[in-house]
Amino acid sequence: MHRALVGVLALAAALAAAPAALAATLSTDTRCYQQTEDVVISGTGYAPGATIAISRNGKPLGTATADAGGAFQAKTSAEELDRSDREIVTTLSATDSALTMASTHYRVTKVFADFDPDAGDPRTLQVRFMVNGFGLVRKRASVYLHYVSPSGKDRRDVRLGTATGTCGKIVESRLRHLFPFPAERGRWILQFDTNKTYTRATSTSKYIWVRKPVEVFQK
Repeated sequence: MHRALVGVLALAAALAAAPAALAATLSTDTRCYQQTEDVVISGTGYAPGATIAISRNGKPLGTATADAGGAFQAKTSAEELDRSDREIVTTLSATDSALTMASTHYRVTKVFADFDPDAGDPRTLQVRFMVNGFGLVRKRASVYLHYVSPSGKDRRDVRLGTATGTCGKIVESRLRHLFPFPAERGRWILQFDTNKTYTRATSTSKYIWVRKPVEVFQK
């Protein structure tokens, strides 16, 4: 009995001293995506050669195969958001046949900007600006509003604030005049981006939001 007890204690001590098996991990190549962007998924700690079942928000998304080291990589597209959604949180999970499982989260955002209220005389209207998705270029980016006159010239560049959070947003700026200067009559373009100086947006510009024109009338 004494020898058996010693043997059991020795085995327990050996197991305690042995390195613990690495837990499975799951990650994405960034933490926030514009809708329909590619999402690269990476996993480690699975059985070598195992088939990995990947799900998104509890629904099957696809499969991948672990390499000899138990790692895998897969690619999918970020969701397209509903019209009413500005930003969503998505849960990914990956499980092999031995029920080794890991999960992670990422966000999907729309890139947009606007102001509220959006009705009234633009020459006197006081508004609060909001932006979303302006952290996709860099974290804590400064957001600028460029006022483009009816003649197509950059009239003024105004810093609205710093885009914060995972995807980069300004939930609500301080109250300010829609036009911080006397605006002449015509159709004004309001361009929001992270550049201090104005560059006209094109069809291939990324992370720039051009709001529908603001019409200024004179009485």
